[in-house]
Amino acid sequence: MAVTPKQRRTQEERTAQTRLALIEAAISAIHEMGYTGTNTATIAERAGVSRGAMLHHFGTRAALMAEVVRHVFEGEMAEYEETRLATGLGDRLDDWPKLLWSVLGRPSGLAVLEILQATRSDAELAASVVPMQEAVERSALQVMQGAFGGNEVLARSVMRLMVWSVRGLSIAERYLPHREENEAAIALLSQLLKLAAPDGTMVPLAALGKEKP
Repeated sequence: MAVTPKQRRTQEERTAQTRLALIEAAISAIHEMGYTGTNTATIAERAGVSRGAMLHHFGTRAALMAEVVRHVFEGEMAEYEETRLATGLGDRLDDWPKLLWSVLGRPSGLAVLEILQATRSDAELAASVVPMQEAVERSALQVMQGAFGGNEVLARSVMRLMVWSVRGLSIAERYLPHREENEAAIALLSQLLKLAAPDGTMVPLAALGKEKP
């Protein structure tokens, strides 16, 4: 019997739902138990599918982790844009430490951080995740340059300063939970960026990058 377009769409929807369930299950498991404490059986059980079904959709755990990185990034970028449109937060460069802080410390952001850290001792994981992370950074870099100018080297430096400062503070928030101090550090980073780039773009930072130490 021929498969109708409607049936094909239904199968595609089921596939997408299963993949999303596995990604979300991986995020929750890694956040609760850490990357090393999370295995494929646990992820499959949380997603409500068999381990074989999980491997059918992603092939390997490393491939699933790469998709977690991509999925989280796309969700974060969509949320940043929604916040910017709704509140205006994000129109200036010095808005971004606060904006990043509101998102990167969530379970999804912390799960990605654990995955990235695990690539150091897992060659298979690194082979799947590192190229995905590099692609994510390139996409973010294009957005950053489009919004605030700067050449690629400068934009990448500023982006990494902000993102990894916030990621580091998100680790501190988890293991040294002094919320007021961590939020004060975020506010300080924003103020430093505002002083260095008072017009809210990267243009003034280009001159700083040319100064000799």
